[in-house]
Amino acid sequence: MEANGSNNSGGGSGSDLLELPCELRGLVAYLSVDERATAILHIPQNGRDVERDFKVVYRNPAFDRLSRPSVELEEVRNAVARSHSIEQDLSTLHDKILDGGAWQTRISGDYAIVISVAGGRLADPGQHRDALELSRSRSNGTRRSSDIRSVPSIGQAGLDWTKADRSGLSPWIKFIRNFDWASTGIGPMDAWSDILRQAIVSIMANPDPRLIVWGDDMSFIYNEACVAMFGAKHPDCLGQNVKGVFGEAWAMVGPIVDAGYRGEVRRIHNFPLPIQRHGFLEETYWSFTTLPLIDEAGMGIGVVDELKESTALVIGDRRRNTINELSMQLNKARTLADLWPAVLVPLAQNVLDIPFAILYTIVNDVPERSEAAESSSNGSSSTTLYSKKAVLAHTIGLPDDQPDVPKTFSFDAVNCGPGIAQSCIDAYNTREMVSLSSTDGTLPPSLAVAVPGRGFSETVRTAVISPIKPVAGSDTLAILIIGLNPRSVFGEEYQVFRQIIVDVIEKAAAVISLPEEQQRAQRIAEDVNNALAQQLRLTTLKAEKSEAKFSRLASAAPTGMFMFEPSGKPLYVNDQYLAMIGQTRDEHMSIKDREGLGTQIHEEDLDTFAEAWRAVTQDKLPTTFEYRLKRSWLATDKSGQEMSGETWLLATAFPEIEPDGTVSSIQGWLTDISHRKFSEQLLAQRLEDALENKRQTENFIDMTSHEMRNPLSAILQSADSIETLLNSTGMPITNKDMRLPADIAEAIVDAAQTIILCAQHQKRIVDDILTLSKLDASLLVISPDSVDVPMLVTKALKMYEAEIERAGIDAQLCIENTMEELGVGTVILDGSRLLQVIINLLTNSIKFTQYSDVRKIKICIGASLQKPTGQHHGISFIPPRRQIRPSRTPQPGWTGGEDLYLQFAVYDTGRGLNEDEMKLLFQRFQQASPKTYKQYGGSGLGLFISRELCELQGGQIGVTSSKGNTVFTFYVRAKRWVEGEPPACTRPAPLRYQSSAASSPMMYNRRGSVMLEVGQSQLGSPREENGTTVEHFHPSDHSLLRVPSYQAAPMTAVAEVSPPVTKEIEQPTTLKVDLHVLIVEDNLINQKVMSQQLQRAGCIVHVANHGLECLNFLETSTYCSSTTPLSVILLDLEMPTMDGLTCIRHIRKRQLTGKITGHIPVIAVTANARSEQISSAIEAGMDQVVTKPFRIPELVPQIERLVAEVKEGKGRSGAGC
Repeated sequence: MEANGSNNSGGGSGSDLLELPCELRGLVAYLSVDERATAILHIPQNGRDVERDFKVVYRNPAFDRLSRPSVELEEVRNAVARSHSIEQDLSTLHDKILDGGAWQTRISGDYAIVISVAGGRLADPGQHRDALELSRSRSNGTRRSSDIRSVPSIGQAGLDWTKADRSGLSPWIKFIRNFDWASTGIGPMDAWSDILRQAIVSIMANPDPRLIVWGDDMSFIYNEACVAMFGAKHPDCLGQNVKGVFGEAWAMVGPIVDAGYRGEVRRIHNFPLPIQRHGFLEETYWSFTTLPLIDEAGMGIGVVDELKESTALVIGDRRRNTINELSMQLNKARTLADLWPAVLVPLAQNVLDIPFAILYTIVNDVPERSEAAESSSNGSSSTTLYSKKAVLAHTIGLPDDQPDVPKTFSFDAVNCGPGIAQSCIDAYNTREMVSLSSTDGTLPPSLAVAVPGRGFSETVRTAVISPIKPVAGSDTLAILIIGLNPRSVFGEEYQVFRQIIVDVIEKAAAVISLPEEQQRAQRIAEDVNNALAQQLRLTTLKAEKSEAKFSRLASAAPTGMFMFEPSGKPLYVNDQYLAMIGQTRDEHMSIKDREGLGTQIHEEDLDTFAEAWRAVTQDKLPTTFEYRLKRSWLATDKSGQEMSGETWLLATAFPEIEPDGTVSSIQGWLTDISHRKFSEQLLAQRLEDALENKRQTENFIDMTSHEMRNPLSAILQSADSIETLLNSTGMPITNKDMRLPADIAEAIVDAAQTIILCAQHQKRIVDDILTLSKLDASLLVISPDSVDVPMLVTKALKMYEAEIERAGIDAQLCIENTMEELGVGTVILDGSRLLQVIINLLTNSIKFTQYSDVRKIKICIGASLQKPTGQHHGISFIPPRRQIRPSRTPQPGWTGGEDLYLQFAVYDTGRGLNEDEMKLLFQRFQQASPKTYKQYGGSGLGLFISRELCELQGGQIGVTSSKGNTVFTFYVRAKRWVEGEPPACTRPAPLRYQSSAASSPMMYNRRGSVMLEVGQSQLGSPREENGTTVEHFHPSDHSLLRVPSYQAAPMTAVAEVSPPVTKEIEQPTTLKVDLHVLIVEDNLINQKVMSQQLQRAGCIVHVANHGLECLNFLETSTYCSSTTPLSVILLDLEMPTMDGLTCIRHIRKRQLTGKITGHIPVIAVTANARSEQISSAIEAGMDQVVTKPFRIPELVPQIERLVAEVKEGKGRSGAGC
C-alpha cells in the first residue's frame, strides 16, 4: 500500500511501509478504511534529538480529509515530542492521551500509532457525506467481492493470503486457508469483506495471542499463538459461536464482548476465566484488551481481543504468600508439639490450592504405661528397639472421624485394610512422595469429595502423601497428606509448591530436634568407646597378622616397593625393586645417602631425580616422576624378534610425616615402563609417518583437481568457440551444401584439436590414479599375450602424433641390431602394461622438450638373453623396492620359447635434470622440483607407476641426464612366441588398438577435415646408423599440415590481443559497455582460448603470463595515470615467477599507498576449488572467484555486474576490502 499524502512531508513512501514490522503492515490495511484519522511515526532510539528526527511513515485517508492535514500532522509530532524525552523508555508512551484528549498513542517496537479520539475537522463536509454514503452502500457481513470497491492495500502486493494463495506460507496459514469456512457463520473466504480480511491477516501475523469475534453470529477466529491456551477446544471451536465455545464462562465474558460490539474499548487485568481445555474445568486468569471492529457504516461488526494468560502469575503469587506465612508461623515454634499445629494454620488459609490436609505424627509403638512418657518426645528421631506407629494429629477441611482416615496405625501391620494407611506406610518406607488419584483408584472414595468453601467446592481428584524427615538418615517425624486443587494440573509448578512446603517444615523440625540429636550422639559416642576398648586387643592381634600378610604381599608384588630415610639410606625394598634397578640386596642396602642412589640413574635425569627428592623431603609433597637408568632395556616380542631401548622407571613417592612435622621416611612404588615408552616412541613414529602420508595425499588431491579442471575449462570454451563460429556463418549445421570459409575452418580445426589435447591430458591423469589404486590394492594382474614390440611402439608414437606435430618435435624409432641378431619377432608379454610405461615416458619427454631450442625424441628397442645392466645407454638401474607385491614375471607354466629381456630407451633434448632432482624421481607424488609442477603440470605419479609396472614384469628402470640430453631406460622380461602354440594365459580379448578422435592424427584441406586410419604407417624409409635401424616418424603429407598453433610462452612482455576483424563475418557485440580485460594466465592453451572467446564477446583483451607481468601492465593503465584503458583483471592463482595471491596483495597494497587510483576489479580464475582455497583468495583481496571449468557466456555478465558495482561505488576499496 502506498501512503496517502506522499506529495507532502507528512506521508510515507511504499518503501517506508515495507520497512515496517509485519503486524504493522497488516494494520495499515485496516487503517486505510478506518474513519478515525491515524498516523504512524517512527521514533528513533539512538539518543539524537527526537523531535527533529520524527518521521511520519504513514497516514490514512481519514487523516488527509482533515481540514488542515499538514498543520494537524505537525501538532501530532509536537505533542509526541512533548510527552517523550530521550531518557524515557518508549513504552511509557503506550496508551497515552495527547493534546488535551485529541489523540491517543499505541506503541509497537520503534513506532508510535497516533489515533484521533475527538475527531478531526474535514476540509469539505460533502466529502464526509460521500464517504459515509459509500460505506453505507456496503453490507457489513459477507458479500460478493464484485460489489466491493477495491481499497489499495499491501495485500495487493502479495501479502493478503486470503485473496490468493502464495508460496512460503506457514503450516498454520495453510490450515486457515483450507478450513471449511463456508460451514460457519463467517462464510467462504472468497466472500469475506475487506475489513474481515485485514483483521484476520493482522492477527495471524501477530506472534502474541489474538482472537476475533465476528458478525451477528459472534463467530470465533484466533491465531496460532492461541492454540496452546485453548487446549482440547482446538480446532473444534474455530469458526463457531463464542457462546457455545465458552459456555462455562459466558456469564463473565459476555458483557465484555457486547461492550466491544457497542464500540467500547475494555482493558482488564487478571480476569478469572474457568476454561475446560484439558478434560476438566481449569482455573485460568487472563489480561486482555478488546478493540471494536467498525464497518463502513460506523457500526460495530466484531471485536479484536489482544489477550495474554496470567494464570501462572496469579497462582504463583498466591502460593508464595502461603509459603511466606508458613515460614513465619514455624519460626515461633520451640518444640515439636508446637510445630505441628503451626503447620496447618497457613495451609488452612489457602482454600483453593489445599482443599484438605491430614497430618500424622510418628511415635514409638510402646505399651500404654510408658506411652505418656514417650509422647513427650513424640516425633523424636532417636533410634530405639520399639517399632513405629502413626497418630492422627490434625486435619483441615475434613472431620476427625472421616472414613478411611484411621486415628492410628502401625508401620509393622501386614494388612491395614481400606483407607490411606497402606499408602502412608509406602511413603514412610521409601521416604518418597506418594500420589493418590481417583482416576486409577488409589484415592479412597471418602477422600474424593467436595469440601465446602475450599477448592471451588468441587470434588478432589488427586492427593499427595509427603514424609517429613528433618535430618538425612534419621527417622521420619510426620506424614503430611494434601488434597490438590481440582481446577489445576499437578504439574511442575504445583510439585515445586508442595516440595517447598515440605522443605520448610523439615528445616524447622531439624532446628527443634538439634538438642535431642546432640544427646543421642553423646550416647552413641560412649557406646563406641566401650566397644573400641573391648576390641583393642583383637585389633592388635589383627595388626600383627596384617603385617605378616603385607610382608608376603610385598615380596610377591609385581611392582617395586621401597622405603628410604630422608638422607637416602634404604630401609626396605622388595625383590621386584632390586630386579628393576639391577642390583643385589647387599649392594643396595650398602648405600649411605642420596648420591649413592644416583649411581644407577642416567646422567640426563639426575636433575629430575634430585628435584623430585627435594619435593618429598623439603616440600613434604607426594610426587610422581619418570627417569631412566644407565643400563639398557632388552625384550622379545611375540614373533621372537629382540627389542632394545632405554630402561624407563615410573616412581611414586610420598613422605611419612611425624607429629612434629619432620619427615621420618620416604615410601613409594616403582614401575618398569620401558615397554610403554618403546611403544610410545614407535607409535609417535608411525603417527608422524601417517601425517606425512596424509599431507602428501592432500597435496596430490589438490594437484589432481587443479590438473583436471584446467583442461576441462579449455574444453568447454573451445566447444563454445566451435558453436559460435559455425553459427556465425548464417547457415544451418545440417545443411549438406554448407561450405565454410577457410579462416573459419582453420579456427574450427584448431578448437577441435585443442579439445583432443586437453581430453588426452585429463585421461592420462585419471589412468594414473586408477593404476595407482590397483597397485596399492594388489589387484593389478599381468596378462600375457603375443605382441609385435616395434609395432606397439609405433602405435604409441601414432597416438601422440598431434602433440608431437604441434610442438615441432623430430621423433625417431631405432631398432637395435640385437633384435635381428637374436631373431626377436613376436614375444609373449603384457602389451598393455608395456604400452603404459612407454606412453608415460613418451609424454614426459614431449612435455619437457616442447619448449627447448632443439626438439628431438628417440625411442630405442633392444634385446638380450641376460639381464641388462644399463651400461649400453650409460645409466644405472634403480634398485627394485622391497617385494611388497608379488612378482608377475613369466612363470614356468607360461607357454612359449626361451626367456629373453627387452630393453627400451627414450632419449629427449629437454632441459635436463641435476643430481638432486633425479633422486626424487620414481617416488610416489614426487616431481623433479616444485617448479616442475608450476611450469609443466602433472601429478608426480607417472614415473612411480612406470617403476612399479617394470618391477612387476621382472624388470627395472633408470635415468641419466645432462643439460639438453635425458635418457630413460627400462627393461622387462618376456618369452619368445612359438608359432602355432597359443599362450596358456590369454586376455579376455585380443590386444587391439582402435582409432578414435582422441588417439588419431588430424589433417584437413579447404573442403573439410580428414581422420587418418591407425593402420596407415607414418614411418619413413629405414636407414642404418652404426648397425642400428633408424626410422623417422612424420605425417604422411606435410603439405596439408598447418603450422603449430602455439610456441614457447613469452615471459618478458605483456601482449595485447586485438579482436579479429573480417569482412565475411561480423562479430556480434552483446556488451552493454566496452570492456578492457587483462587475462593473467600461464597456461597458454587456456590463455589463448579465453582470449578468443572474450574477443568474440566484444571485449578488448590483454594477456600476461604471470603476476609480475600483470603489475608491469598496470603501470601503463589508466589506474596509474597512463593511457591504456582497463576494466577488469582475470587472475589465475597457480603461476610461475609470481602467483596470483602475491599479485593481488601487491595490487591492493598499491591502492592503499596511492600508487593505484581507484579500485581495480579482480576476478580469480582458478582450478583450486576447495573452500579453504577460495576463502584465501577472497581474503587476499579478490573481488570474486570463478572456478574452472566455466563458460565465457556465463562469465561475461558477471564481469559486467562487477564493473558496474565498482563504478557505482558499491565495490570494495582498499587492500583486501
